[in-house]
Amino acid sequence: MAPLDGTYREVMDLLERARALASTPRMLGGMPVRSIGPAVDPESMIRLEASCEALRVTSRLTHCLAWVLVHKAIHAGELSLDAAFDPENRLSGGSVCMAVGGEGNPHLPRRLRELLGASRTLYVRLARLDARMSVESVRA
Repeated sequence: MAPLDGTYREVMDLLERARALASTPRMLGGMPVRSIGPAVDPESMIRLEASCEALRVTSRLTHCLAWVLVHKAIHAGELSLDAAFDPENRLSGGSVCMAVGGEGNPHLPRRLRELLGASRTLYVRLARLDARMSVESVRA
């Protein structure tokens, strides 16, 4: 097995789960909604948050996939080792991807909350690897 094959499969699995969730006709699935104020339609607010959090999942997974593909190409000899340190090949999107979002919001669909948690765990793990490689390259 080549380096990062397991991580690549993990990203692809999460992307497939995200695609399946996005293709669900009614992502909220008739969840009960408590009122959050007279001037705001609570169901609309939850749908808006669910859409924003689905975009967060997509962003995390896109950044993770790009990072993994660069490193797989390096290990395969398709890119030089120096490519890992080019700014455009580093793991990016930290301000959006590191933030904890709707994982704890019980009004969001369980499947979305699970994807949020899994995608953040993956992103944080790759961010640590990316940072460690950067520190080790300075030492060398």
